Amino acid sequence: MSKSQEQADYYNKTAKNYDKWHIETDSAKIIDAWNFSNLKNFIGNKKINKALDLACGTGRLSNNLLNIADQVYGVDISEEVLKIAKAKYPQLKLTQAEVTNLPYQDNYFDLVIINGSLHHFFAVEDTLKEAHRVLKPGGLFILLGEPNKNYLKFYNPFFYIWALSRIFIKITDLFKTKQNIPDELMEPEAENYSPTKLKKQIIQAKFDVKEFYTYDYFHRFANCLEFEHKIIAKLFKNLGAAIQCFVIKK
Repeated sequence: MSKSQEQADYYNKTAKNYDKWHIETDSAKIIDAWNFSNLKNFIGNKKINKALDLACGTGRLSNNLLNIADQVYGVDISEEVLKIAKAKYPQLKLTQAEVTNLPYQDNYFDLVIINGSLHHFFAVEDTLKEAHRVLKPGGLFILLGEPNKNYLKFYNPFFYIWALSRIFIKITDLFKTKQNIPDELMEPEAENYSPTKLKKQIIQAKFDVKEFYTYDYFHRFANCLEFEHKIIAKLFKNLGAAIQCFVIKK
């Protein structure tokens, strides 16, 4: 059995808990709202006819994209997760497929987005190349919430905040049920990309990088995220917990 099939089997088995684990937490809602605001600011007045959400899960972001795009497509490897998405959002065009072999013609989309999922893929370079293929020339590619390898370094001041937060999370987890994707189903470098390496891979995939930065979210309050982002961008470049990237296809 391939790694991608093992991953599909995992999400098929745990689909009923997908929203509870990944979507409905307070921190996820706050971060998602902030990310979507940044996404809209980058797009500006550009006309988006067709948008594609890679690894769309149960369709929360895909549905939000209908606010800026005429048609929204979503791809996910899990059939059971997609069943939930189709029931919730019948207006979306959802397909089961692997991100390295998309069932779309060249130069088809105005926007392709990957939200917090690239580190779960087993062929990152092939995924980036495939995203480039299906984008129209001048189309937008947006990468949100990729874990930053530099975050868990002793020289990073945010490491110590993270360590304290993990202690708190471990305590609170004693009173609730949560399950993340097993390590054996993750890409070898999952949650282990440095901003420098990831940016280099994106450039090698023939994208023109317009914005690339890291951010943190240890306050978990919407009114603090923008402040934290500005401070980190100026004083702690490449040290925030997650990576954001906004690029254009050359």
